[in-house]
Amino acid sequence: MAKTFQIQPNVGAGLRLFLHSQLFVTPPYPEASFSGKTVIVTGSNVGLGLEAARHFYRLNAAKLVLAVRTIAKGEAAKEDILKSVGGRNDADAIEVWPLDQASNQSTIDFMERVLMELPRLDAVVLNAGINTKIFKAVEGHEQTTQVNVLNTFLLVLGLLPKLRQTKTGFPDSMPHLTVVSSEAHRLTNFPEISASDLYERLNEEESYNGQKRYEVTKLLEILLVRELVARLRSGPGFKAHPVILNLVNPGLCYSTLSRESSSLGLRLMYKLLGRTGEVGGRCLVLAASAPENSLGEFQSDGKNQNVEDWIYTDLGDEVQKSVWSQTVSILEARKPGILKNAGL
Repeated sequence: MAKTFQIQPNVGAGLRLFLHSQLFVTPPYPEASFSGKTVIVTGSNVGLGLEAARHFYRLNAAKLVLAVRTIAKGEAAKEDILKSVGGRNDADAIEVWPLDQASNQSTIDFMERVLMELPRLDAVVLNAGINTKIFKAVEGHEQTTQVNVLNTFLLVLGLLPKLRQTKTGFPDSMPHLTVVSSEAHRLTNFPEISASDLYERLNEEESYNGQKRYEVTKLLEILLVRELVARLRSGPGFKAHPVILNLVNPGLCYSTLSRESSSLGLRLMYKLLGRTGEVGGRCLVLAASAPENSLGEFQSDGKNQNVEDWIYTDLGDEVQKSVWSQTVSILEARKPGILKNAGL
């Protein structure tokens, strides 16, 4: 019999944090140089990913990989960046690579291309994600779960060896891997975790709700990063070749993520509280250059911020480990040996 987990999020406290950030805080303009560095941004043809990529190019990244589903849209994004950034004219610094995280093979192909073709990798921003009202199964899993969680973490595990290799070959580098998450993780009581099989429950169409599923996927990202960092810290060689793996909350921003939302209340909330994509993009870049104390942490407005309180309790630890074991079994089946190669 599956264990029942009683999770009670403190929605009021989370709402106060959200409103304070949206109304009274503007993330600082990124100034850290990426000169000589190689950076990947997924989902970078529009929205926050595009704006983060624009900042990386402005900050002199030697190579910037735009990882996108549609090459033509990626090329248009590249041209937009080149036209908008004054003082630099280096089209060869930006490359457009295909990546569709709904597809296991596309995700694996991208990962293997990185390992084979890039001499170094200094920063990865895993920004690609979806929030949809429409239930759809792709390759055996509900699509929001597939994109936001399963293949995001296939990339996390798959790219760790290249990041660690970069630290070995270029000691002055401090490689970063940043997963774009959200304050939305505070809104769910995560009932699916009490099922005997988490991902089987997430595949049930009759219980699907788009916004609630988005909240669950953002929580899963946090739990998986925290557990991964805990395991890496206890493993051999991590102190000698560290990678700063963190999460970032860009806040509520005007972007294509909510393009299906049409409710008057949501449109009003965006109008009153929404940040521009450029301001949200700042958060992604700040996290990708954050200090070592951001390891395993949730970055918001350019600094560490606590996640939901219950995650720090014994309940949180138990839920986190359950999520980890059920997730990595799927990822290992997709790419045998990926855990060992990641140092786990």
